[in-house]
Amino acid sequence: MQLKGINSVISDLRKYGKEAEKDIEGVTELVARNIEKNAKQSAPANFGKLGQSIITEKVNNTNYKVVVNAPYGAYMEFGTGTKVSVPSELASVAKRFQGKKIGNFKTALEDIKQWCRSKGIDEKAAYPILAKIMRVGIAPRPYLYPAYLIGKTEYLEKLTKTLNKYGKTK
Repeated sequence: MQLKGINSVISDLRKYGKEAEKDIEGVTELVARNIEKNAKQSAPANFGKLGQSIITEKVNNTNYKVVVNAPYGAYMEFGTGTKVSVPSELASVAKRFQGKKIGNFKTALEDIKQWCRSKGIDEKAAYPILAKIMRVGIAPRPYLYPAYLIGKTEYLEKLTKTLNKYGKTK
């Protein structure tokens, strides 16, 4: 996703040479890692697997991506069934997961039973819970998008501050 105003600030910073380029690289990595940290803190955590699956990957010196490796990550972010809610700027990302099936009924039932046990709920409730999830869906519990929104604001602020350090204000 492109951040409005970022290209201009980066272009202005690059005019200051190698030191400014190193600053851009440092800010980019810092903000990517902050997005990862915020997403991990906000991720729904029954057993912590979703948060543990969130990592930052370096694409190049000025490009990082924060990745969710849990196969159900998108479903937690956007919801399922009748409860899906996707921010417009993430529509193309969410589309990749639409209609995909992960796991099977038996595995899902075992997962719900495990969740019931962890919450002190009788395992007999697992089947009706799963049936309702399959009929209605689950509400979204966004964790990555809110972290991204914070990060994009932080990125522009930190790069603008860095540009000011070189004597140019935006």
